[in-house]
Amino acid sequence: MTSPVRAALALVRDYGVIVHEDLRIANMTRSASGTIEQPGRNVAAKSGLNRSILDAGWGVFLTTLAYKAESAGRELIAVNPANTSRTCSRCGHCAKENRVTQAEFACTACGHTAHADVNAAINILRAGLALREAAGAA
Repeated sequence: MTSPVRAALALVRDYGVIVHEDLRIANMTRSASGTIEQPGRNVAAKSGLNRSILDAGWGVFLTTLAYKAESAGRELIAVNPANTSRTCSRCGHCAKENRVTQAEFACTACGHTAHADVNAAINILRAGLALREAAGAA
């Protein structure tokens, strides 16, 4: 398994512009336990997901990536993650139904199919490049 530092170094070495989702890791790992009056649902599953997110070291990776990109003069762009996995990268149609499974994307408007992560990555890259272009025009 590649360490976060090695992965960040590889990206910085290979790319001049790096785009990522602006993930709110603290919000993603918030407890599902709830209160006595309103207990949480799927607490055990949420606990497992939280542990996986924290074990993956996303926060460490993004911090390292930002530091390495800045020191190498690379551009790092964070984009809003909202609907990146629900929007069709071909026609732009956004619907919850487009995300068939965790791994499968099928647009209900144009019929485009792709791996869900690949489709989302295209949307993230486009959003980042649009932000970059807007910043350059300002």
